[in-house]
Amino acid sequence: MARQNEVDLYVGIVVTMTSFVVIAGSVIVLFVRYHKKMMRKQKELHLLETLHKKELLVNSIQSAESERMRIAKDIHDEIGSIFSTLSLSVGQLTMENGQVSEYVVRNKGLIQSGINSVRRISHGIIPFELELLGLHQTLENYFESISSVSEIEIEFNCSSDLKLLNQDASLALYRIMQELFSNCLKYAGAKNTVVDIHQSDYANSLFVNYRDDGIGFDFDAKPIKKGIGLKNIESRVISMDGTVDFYSKPGNGFNCNIIFPIEKEA
Repeated sequence: MARQNEVDLYVGIVVTMTSFVVIAGSVIVLFVRYHKKMMRKQKELHLLETLHKKELLVNSIQSAESERMRIAKDIHDEIGSIFSTLSLSVGQLTMENGQVSEYVVRNKGLIQSGINSVRRISHGIIPFELELLGLHQTLENYFESISSVSEIEIEFNCSSDLKLLNQDASLALYRIMQELFSNCLKYAGAKNTVVDIHQSDYANSLFVNYRDDGIGFDFDAKPIKKGIGLKNIESRVISMDGTVDFYSKPGNGFNCNIIFPIEKEA
C-alpha cells in the first residue's frame, strides 16, 4: 500500500511538472506570437508613416512648384504686358520736327531693360526651356549662363538619355542643380566644378555626381550642419525615392552623389 502511494505521488509530481511545462510553453509561444504580431504592426505603422511623410513632402513640393508657376506667369503676363505697352507709347513720342529725342531713346532703352529683366526673372522661377528644349539642353544653357557671369569653369558630362526622365524628375534634377550652384556661388569660392550624369548599372537608376574645388566645410561643425539648401536637395531626392550623400572637408571642396530610379512618363 505504501509503495502504491509512493508511485501515485511520483505520478502526480510528473503530471504536475508536465502541466507546468505545457503551460509555460504555451505562454512562451503566445508571447512570441504576440511579439511577432506587434513587430509586424510596428513595421506596418512605420511604413504607413513613411509613405504618409513622403506623400506630404511630394504634395508640398508640387504646391510650391504650382505657386512658382503662378507667380512666374503673373510676372511675365501682367508686368511684361505693362512694359510692352509702355514701350509702344514711348515709341510714339517725337519732337516737333519729327526727330526722336534723346530722352525718348534713353527711356526706351530702360523699358527694354525692364522687359528683359521680367523675362529673365520669370524664366528663373519656372524653367520654360524644360518643355521646349529638354533637360539636357536646359542644363547646358544654365551652366553656360553661370560661367558667363562668374569665373567658374563647369565640366558637364552626361552619357544618359535624360529624355527617359519624367517631368517631375526632370524638374527636380534641375532644381537640385540650381541649389548646388547657388551654394557654390555664395559660399564655396570654387574655380572648377564637374557634373557627371550617367545611368547606373543596377536597378535602372540615374547616378548624378557634383563636385567642386571650393573651400569645403566641416559637416560636424554645429553652426554649419545641413543648411536649408542641402535639406531642400534631400527633400527632392526623397520625393523621387532616391538617396543622396554629401562629402566635404575644409580645403577639399564639396562632393554630392545622388541616385534615383528612372521612371518613364506613363
